Amino acid sequence: MKRLSETCATLYADLKDRACGDAGRLPPGGAFTKKTVNGGIYWYYQTPQLDGQRRQISLGRESDELLAKIDQWRAVQSDAAGLSDARKRLVAMLGVGGAHLEPGRPAKLLSRMSQAGLFDAGGVLVGSFAFACYGNMLGVSFGSALMRTSDMDFSLERELDIGLQRSIPEDLRLVEPALKWPPQLLPSAPPFNLIAPDGFKVEFLTAQHAATERTPVLIERFSVHAMPLPYMDYLLNQTQDAVVLNSAGIPVKVPDPARFALHKLAVSQLRPVGEKTKSDKDIRQAEQLLEVLLSDNPGSAMLATDAVNEREDLLGNLVLKGASRLPAEMRESLRSLVHNKVWNAELGKAIPGEPR
Repeated sequence: MKRLSETCATLYADLKDRACGDAGRLPPGGAFTKKTVNGGIYWYYQTPQLDGQRRQISLGRESDELLAKIDQWRAVQSDAAGLSDARKRLVAMLGVGGAHLEPGRPAKLLSRMSQAGLFDAGGVLVGSFAFACYGNMLGVSFGSALMRTSDMDFSLERELDIGLQRSIPEDLRLVEPALKWPPQLLPSAPPFNLIAPDGFKVEFLTAQHAATERTPVLIERFSVHAMPLPYMDYLLNQTQDAVVLNSAGIPVKVPDPARFALHKLAVSQLRPVGEKTKSDKDIRQAEQLLEVLLSDNPGSAMLATDAVNEREDLLGNLVLKGASRLPAEMRESLRSLVHNKVWNAELGKAIPGEPR
């Protein structure tokens, strides 16, 4: 891990403001339109596509505040081309400064999802592609091995009053036609991922509402099924804007980095024995993030651990189990912050490495 310059940090902050601001997420050449959904009036920004279809970004339910913003956006859009060029220059300067640039197919897929309104409608980028965003956010350069992955993961909120209906699989296949649903072996377990012939996958996840939920659930507004996972709600309860560095910058939403790190420690303990490589990667990603956060912004780690301690489940125990594989000083820092709520009386053991 290497520190980026203060200039890079300033450039990234400027780019994020431009790309993730209200006007920055609207591509040029579009128009504002509204429609009634379930008795409510919703506004959209609509642009034509090469395939003849129209792309819509949901702006939300009509209100005086939204109508005022639309007036502001209309004024800004008059110079959209100039704004895009300025953002491209910022991305290029960040690349020269050592920031992580996202190339090729992943960038095209993320751009399509951003333009389709996924991140405005309850979608969050998780997994290693989210981790890759954190380096630029935190002003560091992580090792490429920790960012290299063949899975792109999105976590989706199940119910959201957004008035948007869109086929995300169709959007993805416009960019990568080779993406296909895998064979459906069990009718009760529809696929939740799209797979390319070279093994690249796009997976859809969601928070588990009950321990008995173990099959994909339908996310109707996106026309996809998502796999419910335990503790995913912890990630989704705190998200941040981020920019993927490609072209003019791609605005996305990612989990709070401190929550991401603690969640990775927990997930590392839930993986099957055959996924040791992934478990090791979970630990290394958590370690790299915590090294930066505990040094630069320890308050963020405290807030993330406070949220763990407020829960009545075993998340805190899993975090501490994962932390047993961290360097000693970092492990002790987490031990002082995370509560071990459950003593396993049957086994007569506390968490590995924890004093009795």
